[in-house]
Amino acid sequence: MTKFESRLASGDAELGLLGPPVIVNHRGENGAVPSRPVPDLEIPDRNGSAGEPRFRALTEHEFDVVAVVSSEGRFIFVSASAERLFGYDPSGVIGQDAFGLFDSLSIEPVRALFNDLVARRRLSVSLEIQTVRADGKTIDLDVTAANHLDDPIGGIVVNIRDITDRKRLEQRIHSLDERQATIIESLADGVMTVDAKGVVVGVNESFEVMFEAPRVRVVGRQLDDLLAISRHRGIELLDGEGSLIDGEQQPTPSVLRHGRRSVGVVWGLRREGRPPMWVRVNTQAIRDSDGRVTGAVASFSDITSARQSADELQREEQFLQVLLGTLEEGIVACDAEGRITVCNPAARRLLGLEEGADPTGRSPFSFQLRRPDGAAMEPEENPLIQAMSGEQLREVEVILDSDERGQRKVSVNGEALVDEGGRMLGAVVAIHDVTEQKLNEERLAELALHDPLTGLANRTLLAERLQEAIDGLAQRPTLPDGTEGRAWSGVAVFLLDLDEFKEINDVLGHDVGDDMLIAVARRLSAIVRPSDTVARLGGDEFVVVCAIESGEEEMLSIAERISTALARPYRIDGRTLSVLASVGGVFADNPDTDPSRLLSRADDAMYGVKWSRRRQRRSMTE
Repeated sequence: MTKFESRLASGDAELGLLGPPVIVNHRGENGAVPSRPVPDLEIPDRNGSAGEPRFRALTEHEFDVVAVVSSEGRFIFVSASAERLFGYDPSGVIGQDAFGLFDSLSIEPVRALFNDLVARRRLSVSLEIQTVRADGKTIDLDVTAANHLDDPIGGIVVNIRDITDRKRLEQRIHSLDERQATIIESLADGVMTVDAKGVVVGVNESFEVMFEAPRVRVVGRQLDDLLAISRHRGIELLDGEGSLIDGEQQPTPSVLRHGRRSVGVVWGLRREGRPPMWVRVNTQAIRDSDGRVTGAVASFSDITSARQSADELQREEQFLQVLLGTLEEGIVACDAEGRITVCNPAARRLLGLEEGADPTGRSPFSFQLRRPDGAAMEPEENPLIQAMSGEQLREVEVILDSDERGQRKVSVNGEALVDEGGRMLGAVVAIHDVTEQKLNEERLAELALHDPLTGLANRTLLAERLQEAIDGLAQRPTLPDGTEGRAWSGVAVFLLDLDEFKEINDVLGHDVGDDMLIAVARRLSAIVRPSDTVARLGGDEFVVVCAIESGEEEMLSIAERISTALARPYRIDGRTLSVLASVGGVFADNPDTDPSRLLSRADDAMYGVKWSRRRQRRSMTE
């Protein structure tokens, strides 16, 4: 039977619910039962006899389904639109147990939510559900349930709406935006986009570095305003000949006015006391489906070095030297005998050569190259030699080790150089410094597993650590008599939230609330062992996972230690604040324990503690 997943959309903790499609043939037969009209819903009066019909069909929405469930959890009404949405006849479920639609793992959390509605501990519950129709098509649903037991309806009203198209569209837009942003940010050229009115919509990191202009000071500004600010700061715009120009001659406004592409425009920026910086600008209009200009995108290539060296080079060498001098990649070439013939500035920097040093004519073996694992490379492993042997190198990782720059991680592409007759002329390799990129990847990987506010483990890392802890239960040693060693060893999971934390946010503001969460995270980290895991689920909910050696007694001791530590006053923003934590703990010593089930049990235990406290406070005030 097809399973589905649901997620609380109202800010509560996530629940993984697995079960069959929402509407099923309750007799367990294959396929849908024959259609029949949906009867009017009759609600018994207080004496149990049927009253007047409370529901009468008027206009039925094709994709919305309404169901009513009694306080005992049985269907008393399902709209006929369910058959169109799910492909099943809904009439057969009247009087059936609504929780029977869920598997054993889902019944308890769903019933807990339902009981909260019945007891009015919640006003409503919203879920996003993915399920499968009778025809096998996967659909996404938005489900909202509310308590109508005390009004004429007399049940829990469940509204179901098909959001499949919206979810798919959101996913496509999100994926497209991410790909576009990644491509633009990875470009070495500066990129700027503006709307039809000349307001800057976005710039990439290369633009910020090139023009020393943080995007927070650029985005949202008119181009004319930015040019005026630049002039006020003494920055002059020059054309390709070195003459002053005004904003109207700048290529982007012209493209917005006329819609014609501008390619290869050279202009410079001259700052007081500094030589000009020269850039090549390419600008393209952005048009909508009707051909109207809705903005423009401009790319900026720094050609300052090329202009400065142009007068010193011969015509035949000019193009090659300018190209090599402006590339961020290091370029190294050798002849057929393996002697270096070309080593551009970027390569010299990467290789740690002193300024002015000329490696041409030398053997490449003298450079300190290492494998990705740090081991020294053998001479035949040198990328140039590999390329000369006919091997095509693509993104080969190498470590460059120099006294001046230390170790740098580089990616190498290379291939042999041959003439038209196939005669070997040598080889060329391109070296790209990926040191910062690798560091950023490591930082991103770290951020992907940790909560950005507190630095604690997030849900993803928590799931990994919890699974590892449970898997470790299977590694317990076996004693000579056949029993497992450390019979009471296991895993304890504590789920806690801060009582009345919402009042701190509402009265003192979210900044104080954030500082409180950070302080709580630090205390939790300080009172557990380095091998334990402290995670933040979101809001003021935290999870602690501990290895236990002496059973549930030790677990209770840890829970008390957590509660006591968090109850101590906090000094935040000049104020002394106090907050209590409701801590629910569960213990597991079975390696087959389901981690999500363990968290759900801890959540139930935490709510039990919270409600027990509330009952105590009420009894004390009565």
